[in-house]
Amino acid sequence: MFMNRLVVFLLTFVTLSSCSIGEDDIPEIKYELAEITANDLPDEFEYGKSYTVTVTYILPTPCSSFAGIDGRRGGTTGEERREIYLTAISSYQTNDNCNTTTGDTGTSTFSIFIDEMEPFKFYFWTDTDADNQPIYNEVTVPVVEIE
Repeated sequence: MFMNRLVVFLLTFVTLSSCSIGEDDIPEIKYELAEITANDLPDEFEYGKSYTVTVTYILPTPCSSFAGIDGRRGGTTGEERREIYLTAISSYQTNDNCNTTTGDTGTSTFSIFIDEMEPFKFYFWTDTDADNQPIYNEVTVPVVEIE
């Protein structure tokens, strides 16, 4: 009886250890930035209102998929809090054979509540320069108080 269990255990161990999935078989997903080409920010914000802003992006390659919008404030207080940095994120599988032509365009939205009377500055990511530093399209939107 003990011998039968030992044989079954050894056969199971050999069978399971002989099967392996090569790393090339597992698709790896990577992320990269997609250029934001347009936005529909208003000419001015009204204090105390919420806004939904639409941005247009272009994917880096035809194999890329839209993964989301990343929005971050420049800081937590004062002027830095009113600096909003926005990037479009795309994803792709590394095992795709894809050319380097640009991909499809699309749109996405984000919401913002205007809770300060000072202008808001939006920085929309468009590319990187030769030193690998981000290039942004800067848009300043003043805030007005409606009586």
